[in-house]
Amino acid sequence: MTKIEEKLQEVDVESVASSGPHEGDAYANAPAGKATNFQAYVNVVSVLAGAGTLGLPAALRDAGWVGLAILALACAMAIYSNQKLIKCLYYDGRNRLREYPDVAAAAFGLPGRIVVTFFYNSIALGGPVLYLILTGTNIEYLTTSVGSTITVKQWIMIAAAVMVIPIILTKTMREVAFLSIFGALSTAIVVFIVVIAAIIDSKNFDTVTYPDGTTGPVTHDIAIPRHLPIALATFAFSYGGNVIFPHVEESMKDKRAWNKIILWGVLTVTVLYVLCSTTGYAVYGNTVLSPIYRNLPGGATQTISIIIITLHVLLAIPLFMTTFNLQVESALKLESRGFSSKTEWVYRAIIRTLSMILVATIALFFPFFEEMMSLLGALSDGMLTFVLPLIFYLKLYGIKKVGKIELVIMVLIIIIGIAGSVIGTIDAVKGLAKAYHGDKNK
Repeated sequence: MTKIEEKLQEVDVESVASSGPHEGDAYANAPAGKATNFQAYVNVVSVLAGAGTLGLPAALRDAGWVGLAILALACAMAIYSNQKLIKCLYYDGRNRLREYPDVAAAAFGLPGRIVVTFFYNSIALGGPVLYLILTGTNIEYLTTSVGSTITVKQWIMIAAAVMVIPIILTKTMREVAFLSIFGALSTAIVVFIVVIAAIIDSKNFDTVTYPDGTTGPVTHDIAIPRHLPIALATFAFSYGGNVIFPHVEESMKDKRAWNKIILWGVLTVTVLYVLCSTTGYAVYGNTVLSPIYRNLPGGATQTISIIIITLHVLLAIPLFMTTFNLQVESALKLESRGFSSKTEWVYRAIIRTLSMILVATIALFFPFFEEMMSLLGALSDGMLTFVLPLIFYLKLYGIKKVGKIELVIMVLIIIIGIAGSVIGTIDAVKGLAKAYHGDKNK
């Protein structure tokens, strides 16, 4: 057993000792899980470690070196908020709530559920939009060198047409869940490739070559205060995924160990984030691109990185789309209408094809990876990850039951999260509009 497994197997005695008088009953009534603590840890890492990692060097470019402090802050906020989110599941001391929207409904009724559902679905649809953009951009970048004239938008349409097939054929999340583990592994592999290749390329520290062949000076900033909110938005995107965490915790044998699971999981992906962002910004400075592998010198390392990440984002699309489609099919009560299996499959195929057409249409109109990632991070991930769990916790447990110091910490996180989301969304929309008009004027 490894050291990390040993630590994850330890019971969080402190959190149990501080539990309310009835909290143990809620744990007793929670669904029995089969996953070990280490398996839960792997699931957390798999949810968090995505292609957004490769946009973090650009976040440092926007914020300057102080962005590392913002990253550390986002890490701490993510750990703390996700611990509180799971504790909200047990707030009544008797029965465990099932998922994030249930927490929202318990705190604020139907309006709370609607708010969380809106933010969640913006990610469920926005993720595939982002990944189609990255797929189209990557394939166009690779094929141009061999004389292909197919454009980014045409590749987006081709990718959407191909991926609608597995989306139609996979009925539930169980059939696509394993893809998240592949995503985490592929991201880690590409991060290490990028770090090694960038270090080798650091001989060109004073100047850097852009993908279009031009060169420019490399500079670094200590801090760019105006861009800190948009950097926080990018970090929020990288720590997003807590809508899945109640299901991860539900699968655990030892649910009291959750605080340690999320601590180690977030710290693990943060190591990847720090490696990728610091190396990329140190070597390429103000010229760093998003995703970072576009800065690498042409050759095998760049090609392998692009191929691995392209496979990852293509395989991640069914994860997001299946989640969204299941909600639509549930709302339409597709399975309870008494259709034959063939008729039900036809309706399901129509729904899922239309949802892919919607996603592809958005990607075609706004094929800008960096700007779309910032928008998703600011608009939805910032609120879902940092802000709403603490607001729900204060509502469900009561402000009077929170210590003064902890209350100050919660309020500061909420203020920082809301400010970052609002300002970051405004900046992201402006950046998206600028990119859109620039693309139209080409």
